Amino acid sequence: MRVRLVLKVKPDKPPTVPASLPRANNRFHDRLPVQCRFSIYAEGQTGQRCIVGRGINMTTSGALVEAAEPIRPKTLVYVKANGLGLMGSATVRHCTPSGSKFRIGLHFPNPLIRSL
Repeated sequence: MRVRLVLKVKPDKPPTVPASLPRANNRFHDRLPVQCRFSIYAEGQTGQRCIVGRGINMTTSGALVEAAEPIRPKTLVYVKANGLGLMGSATVRHCTPSGSKFRIGLHFPNPLIRSL
């Protein structure tokens, strides 16, 4: 009978990745810069609230908006891009602090429609 012993040594710290390597852009659509006001309607604990933000960039499947208030990721919201005449539903993918504001990543599960 033979017994095989395998030892795995766990390193003290994870391997370092050079900071000079650019992150891969795996996006299906190109992001286009936008300069318009977004109104984001979200259900909160005290009812519906409206957060006004500034659009940074946008694709057909999402947008990055900068706003003064945070929104919790995975929140279902209703969006109006006033300067573009578009509206529809979105899901908050991330909300990242950026100075005194927050950058909110929105995903549009369905194409936005024209608003009146």
